Amino acid sequence: MTTVENALRGTYGRVWLEGEEIGILKHITLNATPTYEDVIVGFTVDRQAVSIQYGGELSFEAVNSIASELCAKYLKNTNIRFTIECNLSDPLTDGKEEGYTINGVTFDEFPLANWTKGALIEKTFRYRASDIMVTDTIR
Repeated sequence: MTTVENALRGTYGRVWLEGEEIGILKHITLNATPTYEDVIVGFTVDRQAVSIQYGGELSFEAVNSIASELCAKYLKNTNIRFTIECNLSDPLTDGKEEGYTINGVTFDEFPLANWTKGALIEKTFRYRASDIMVTDTIR
């Protein structure tokens, strides 16, 4: 039976980039977007999947200068790919976790400076990826 206690909360999410926990997670999205081509079958137009694209957004409260470090790595090798690992755990799920490894990550931009007087520094990365692995699921 599903109850309010079963509702998952993102409060306990964690994210690593290249094996390093990168800050205090605000949010992460991971989307799988299929691409289709139209196929005419008789007089009807249907569609056929031809590819899938992975991407999303990662936002966290900064605890270091990781954006500058990533940009420096990119400038040394503009074809570099990164790996993001993320998981969601919730104490009410009895230790169960949902997790993903996101491979072949490229970033759309590197947020080097985003400062507001008296506010926590938040960094947001939009990314695309070539592959994902589901590492854990909550049932």
